[in-house]
Amino acid sequence: MKWLTLEKIKQQLRIEQDFTMEDELLTGYGESAESTILNHLNRTYYDIKEQYGEVPHDIINASLMLVDVWYQHRSPVESVNLSVVPYAFDLIIKPYMKLAGSVGGEDYQNVTLGSDVKIAFTADLPDGLLLKDIEFSGKVINADTTDKMDFVKADCAMLVEGSYYVVMVDTETLGIGIYVLKLTVQIPDSDYQRGYRKEVININPKIRVTG
Repeated sequence: MKWLTLEKIKQQLRIEQDFTMEDELLTGYGESAESTILNHLNRTYYDIKEQYGEVPHDIINASLMLVDVWYQHRSPVESVNLSVVPYAFDLIIKPYMKLAGSVGGEDYQNVTLGSDVKIAFTADLPDGLLLKDIEFSGKVINADTTDKMDFVKADCAMLVEGSYYVVMVDTETLGIGIYVLKLTVQIPDSDYQRGYRKEVININPKIRVTG
């Protein structure tokens, strides 16, 4: 396996690390998941390493999601249809797809003005926290016009056991341009009188809205 390990897979599946009877099966699922991801992204492993330095966490998480689905369904890998994979899968890996007509080496998802677009996001939080464990709010901003749409946690749909959320954006509201997301999270911290500190995270979902 190129970026997955048996340790990561067993953690995902909640299998004890010292249980080895299914190691060959899990390794096969891991290798197939990596191959499926690369084909879906229209990329090679070396292409990803060259652009990002390390394999992004989103790609690792999407790979583990595939392994989880295949393990739970116990279907032959060759016959698994991606339709059984949670729809979060596409949302997570879309920013990494190699698309025709990309600009400046960056791959963007092109969306037609008037469409609703779902933006999936996550955050690397301390102490093993997930987004579901904290309060957050955010803004989707049109980087070309600075028009923005505010949202709170209650406006979002939870995915992947609380590590990812999705916010729906009406492109008619923000218009043509490149959309970015500014997330404000509340990290529990007893050093602050209110019991938490705010951190702002900038996220580029690589979405371009065109006319």
